[in-house]
Amino acid sequence: MNVHAIKAIYRFELARWFRTLLQSILAPVISTSLYFVVFGSAIGSRMASIDGVSYGAFIVPGLIMLSLLSESISNASFGIYMPKWAGTIYELLSAPVSWIETVIGYVGAAATSPTGVPSLVP
Repeated sequence: MNVHAIKAIYRFELARWFRTLLQSILAPVISTSLYFVVFGSAIGSRMASIDGVSYGAFIVPGLIMLSLLSESISNASFGIYMPKWAGTIYELLSAPVSWIETVIGYVGAAATSPTGVPSLVP
């Protein structure tokens, strides 16, 4: 097991996440806010509260989870998809790193980044 390769992939992916911090956090917040404004004003004003729950209180948790899940999936997959699309994946493929070490590095970085999927589960 090449621990140095796993650590290098892990650190590179976390560094990529920190370089795109503004895109990873600000963009989902803005898009979720726009969804809330559009759906809240278009639909929310016409709906009465059901069992004491207003439309806004009903839709906000769903919009937040939609944003978190889609952002965590896109951040995790972007680290592999973008080098493949740009043609720089061959640097990783030509290195003496096995597929399991590559997977451990990418999945470890995706799981421990602040927008990673495990951070959603309490």
